[in-house]
Amino acid sequence: MFNGIIEVVGRIESFKNGKLLLDGGSLARQTKPGDSIAVDGVCLTVVKRQGRQLQIDVSAETLRRTNLKHRTAGDRVNLELPIRGDTFISGHFVQGHVEGVARVGKWKRTENDVLLRLKLPSGLIPFCIPKGSIAVNGVSLTIAEFRPPNIGIALIPYTLEHTNLGDLKAGGIANIETDMVGRYVVSFLEQSRKSKVQGPKSKNPR
Repeated sequence: MFNGIIEVVGRIESFKNGKLLLDGGSLARQTKPGDSIAVDGVCLTVVKRQGRQLQIDVSAETLRRTNLKHRTAGDRVNLELPIRGDTFISGHFVQGHVEGVARVGKWKRTENDVLLRLKLPSGLIPFCIPKGSIAVNGVSLTIAEFRPPNIGIALIPYTLEHTNLGDLKAGGIANIETDMVGRYVVSFLEQSRKSKVQGPKSKNPR
């Protein structure tokens, strides 16, 4: 479990045949083989550490669902270690289970504001609400504009400076994880609706 507060922006050294090598910066020394780490919002496992270098295996399923398949050497990635029981939660609960990718739209830049526009997959829209939480490349953010299937997210200079969100270009893709609480609520309501439509099951006569 993570909270969407990026600790370090690492850099990919190589990525071939599902083997990801990255420079974990100052975060690397806090890890050991077997530990979880969020890479652009994707929960992965550290296989080996040598100095600042982390080796991570990436499965075919992860490549299919995330933007990691488009990553190459030199790309910057957001890194976060799992939260502990005494961690101050300044973002929101993020599982590291990326549900899909969003298409990056045109940035809206004014003198004081920067708005990141994203087009979400239709299947993720039910879990989003205005002012709700969402993780983009692992960063805990708030939905400022909600015009399905498009959303807008206001970014402050600090976030742009300390994450890789500023690297996103129009037409690119970003990893998306919707709010965990919202998913459970929608799922519960959907199951309740189906139960009411189907009605109680009749008992077989003896």
